[in-house]
Amino acid sequence: MSKLASIFETCAPREDVLGGELAVELFAARFRHLMDANGPEVYRNPAKFFENTFPTNGLKTLIAEVFGRLSGKKAGSPVLRLETSFGGGKTHDQIALWHIARHGRGLKV
Repeated sequence: MSKLASIFETCAPREDVLGGELAVELFAARFRHLMDANGPEVYRNPAKFFENTFPTNGLKTLIAEVFGRLSGKKAGSPVLRLETSFGGGKTHDQIALWHIARHGRGLKV
C-alpha cells in the first residue's frame, strides 16, 4: 500500500499567506457585502472567486441541484438545508451560487 502524501507535499501556499499579508477579512466572507458591491475583491470578482475556490463534490452537487431545479431540468427539493458547522463553507456556497446566477455560463467554474 502506498503512503498518502502530506498536505505540505501536495499544496503550495499562496504568496500572500507566505508573506504574512493575508487580510483578516478574507477569512469571514459577508454575503451582504457582496450584494452591496463592497468587501474584498476576491469575493466580488467572479473570476478571482472561482480561481481561488476548490470545486468540492459538495459544491458541485449544490450547483447542479440548484440550477437543475431552477432550469426545470431536474426535479428536487425546492429547499436545501446546508448543514455544516462554523467555517464549513455555507457563505462560500452562497457566493458561488450568486456569481453563477448573475454571470451564467460565461464563468469558468
